[in-house]
Amino acid sequence: MEGTSPRHEECRHCQEAFVQKEGPGRKKAYCSIACRQKAQRQRDGRSAQRARAVHPLGRHIAEDLQVLVASLLEVEYDGQPLKILLRTAEEVVREVECYVAAAVRDARNKGADWGSIAADANVSMTTARTVWAESKVRRQLERRAADRAKRRPRAETAPPEGLGSEQGGVLSKASERASAKLASALSYLHQESGLAIKAVAQHTSLSPSYVSRILSGERTPTWSVLCTLVRLFGGNPADLRVLFESAHGLMPLTRHAVPDAAERLLAALQGFYLAAGRPEYGLVRRASRGVLTTQDIRDILEGQMVPTWEATAALVSALNACPADIRPLWEAVHYAFLVCLDPVPHESVVPRPDSG
Repeated sequence: MEGTSPRHEECRHCQEAFVQKEGPGRKKAYCSIACRQKAQRQRDGRSAQRARAVHPLGRHIAEDLQVLVASLLEVEYDGQPLKILLRTAEEVVREVECYVAAAVRDARNKGADWGSIAADANVSMTTARTVWAESKVRRQLERRAADRAKRRPRAETAPPEGLGSEQGGVLSKASERASAKLASALSYLHQESGLAIKAVAQHTSLSPSYVSRILSGERTPTWSVLCTLVRLFGGNPADLRVLFESAHGLMPLTRHAVPDAAERLLAALQGFYLAAGRPEYGLVRRASRGVLTTQDIRDILEGQMVPTWEATAALVSALNACPADIRPLWEAVHYAFLVCLDPVPHESVVPRPDSG
């Protein structure tokens, strides 16, 4: 019909005007097939971003990074050799690089464009696109996951200085057992406290997922985190000190004064007792198969008596722990006691012959 002008619509993708077709049928929403395809890809990308945003990539790495940084502080305080300090620092650097890459991907998943990311990172847009391309970050995080699967935490896999591979393997097994007992003790204290995981997370500024992994034994906490949790649960961190050191493969000095050695032995026994759920003394007596009396158990766990090795092994076995793991602590007590009774003379002192 003459005088009828074509009707124009705005493309939903590029916002450019286009001529809308006349007649029956579904009306066009886009000016071209290319715009329609681009709009579909954007919708698919937004759906994927919403799904990924539920589980941020960076958060899990940040939790592991917290543990790794704490381990760096621990080896520094422990006076470890430079080689150990630098190795731990290198692990921290690698983990930071993975975290940065994951944080950028999280920002992209939330809809941030490369311009804003480049500005926040103080780099050019070309550098941002190149360094943190999705495929590159994915490969980086896949390598990280593969490396972590190949090895256990550093303290468990690397034998301390002076230990051979066979001794290191024994230490690793002992560390695994100590880590499991530590998790059991924390789980028992948590149940006794009656606190929900979410409440624990709020009080400690840890994420609920990280708290759950600690209580399940999937993660061994740092000493500061352990103290915070134990105090929140109403327990005494000193009871778990030896278990914590064993779980991390830390090698204490082999020589202690009698009070210190006895205190470490008592802490280990109390840690095993806590990990077993603080059973009644009568149940422990029956599990010891008659080696211990109820009074013996009370005196040992309350620090009133230093037990013989037979009594120590019976108590540890009754608490479902391994006696071999505590043998060095028991020997340290008795070594220190014997030295007090018969001290080794100083090299500069020449013993005087008997007058008789």
